[in-house]
Amino acid sequence: MKIPDNKIKGISTLIAVLVLIPVLFLSLISCEIFGSGESSTVPEGTEVEFEIKEGMVLKEIAALLEEKGIIDNAFLFRLFVEQKGKEGSLIPGIYTLKTGSDYEEVLNEIIAGPPIISYKFTIPEGYTAKETIKKISEEIPFISYEEMKTAEDMSNYDYDFLEEVTILEGFLFPRKYEITIDWTAVDIIDRMIAQYKYETEGLDYSYAESKDLSNYEILIIASMIQEEFYIDEEMELISAVIYNRLDEGMTLDIDATLLYGLDKWEEGLTDADKKIDFPYNTYMYAGLPPTPICNPGLACIEAALNPEKNVEYFYYKITDTENHIHSFFEDYQDFINAEVK
Repeated sequence: MKIPDNKIKGISTLIAVLVLIPVLFLSLISCEIFGSGESSTVPEGTEVEFEIKEGMVLKEIAALLEEKGIIDNAFLFRLFVEQKGKEGSLIPGIYTLKTGSDYEEVLNEIIAGPPIISYKFTIPEGYTAKETIKKISEEIPFISYEEMKTAEDMSNYDYDFLEEVTILEGFLFPRKYEITIDWTAVDIIDRMIAQYKYETEGLDYSYAESKDLSNYEILIIASMIQEEFYIDEEMELISAVIYNRLDEGMTLDIDATLLYGLDKWEEGLTDADKKIDFPYNTYMYAGLPPTPICNPGLACIEAALNPEKNVEYFYYKITDTENHIHSFFEDYQDFINAEVK
């Protein structure tokens, strides 16, 4: 019996389709396993940054890794991860891995989580609170100057020694700090205050108590020493001059207190400045200024607690300008007449 031509054509088409289906399937599997044929232009061993976002599934992560050239085949990597039973352990975050990496190495990195990125900054001894918050806001990319200014509010901090204090000057302990991206401006300042507490709570304040000086007044003296000394050997001598003048009810005549109060560190003082009537003018008012004038280091705090004993110095001035060395005097006339080199 003769088969009609239209049926022959239909059967031929069906056979062709049945033949093509497995071919297409194998082709798709081949593409999945062996990739698209396009190789990464990034040389092997090159560090590449990538981000696994919240909600990404294994297939998406594997595709991203192959796209970045970190692994050679997304499909095989997926099989590897599933075989290890780790498909639910891949932690979102930003990573840096090398192109052409081993599957085991890549998996270990991703299940360990992204590296913790830390930020370091150093506050030098003698920085004022104003300089400190400016430096932090300039060096820490996720903390703004406005946030640091807001963080200066005393109500943010719960320390007994801050109860009667109006500003943070003196308590932002100078040293190197390391923080992570989850820190706030308040966290940073709190860390610096805590460091001050740690550094000073074991010190001997008995001499200060004998002079009826509070811990805060010692901090004020330390801040003046910090701004006045140039070489370490001078710290306890300058401390002695301050104590001697306080004992005699003399004015301290310390330029640095005016420089702080007038914020004229850059310009310097004029004779007219010394006649301005305000609490930081230690040429006009005897006793201590109302607050510290900077954040002193531990050595200056220790010098404020332990002035040079048995010296009757009331004056000092720089007599070696090249090396910034002070000479110390008991007599005012000797102080005036001392030669400056």
